[in-house]
Amino acid sequence: MSDYLIVGLGNPGQQYDMTRHNIGWLLIDVLAQRWSASLSLRPKEKAWLGAARLDGHKIWLCKPTTYMNLSGEAVQPLLAYYQIPREHLLVLSDDVTLDFGRARLRAKGSSGGQKGIQNIIQRLGGEDFARLRLGVGPKPAGRDLAGFVLQRFNKEEQAALPEILDQMARGAERWVREGVEATVPFVNGWRLTPP
Repeated sequence: MSDYLIVGLGNPGQQYDMTRHNIGWLLIDVLAQRWSASLSLRPKEKAWLGAARLDGHKIWLCKPTTYMNLSGEAVQPLLAYYQIPREHLLVLSDDVTLDFGRARLRAKGSSGGQKGIQNIIQRLGGEDFARLRLGVGPKPAGRDLAGFVLQRFNKEEQAALPEILDQMARGAERWVREGVEATVPFVNGWRLTPP
């Protein structure tokens, strides 16, 4: 039975804590807590890495420390070393084109302009891996994109994050148990409860 790899995209360093760009890291932390996994800094692997178990499946949780735009430098060697097939890879990332509180799961596809996903595609030589895009938008008109995604969540967003991350953690569990196609309606049809 092949292992699974779930990768949360983000940037290392305190200045990036609780920023929109690091929502993938936040979800990895929630998964680690749910699955009683501890992540340790592994400089050789260029990542925080930890192993969890769910229904007999071994799942590696990864937070690359390469900075967002070079995420593939951590992901590709891990897949190769642990002999994990691409259909057992799930990448968690922010998406400014999706409203905050929405999410999209896809089995494959283009990067949609997300630089971390683009680097993983380049390093793997293909787009055939699942990605869970977490909405952090919409970006205000005229606002610099980099400045927006590197901004911290506001108080209202921070208050809503636990509900979002809990639901998306359930989605990740379902992805492991049932596969991507069965999980798409669960993730894509979900709405944040109004305050």
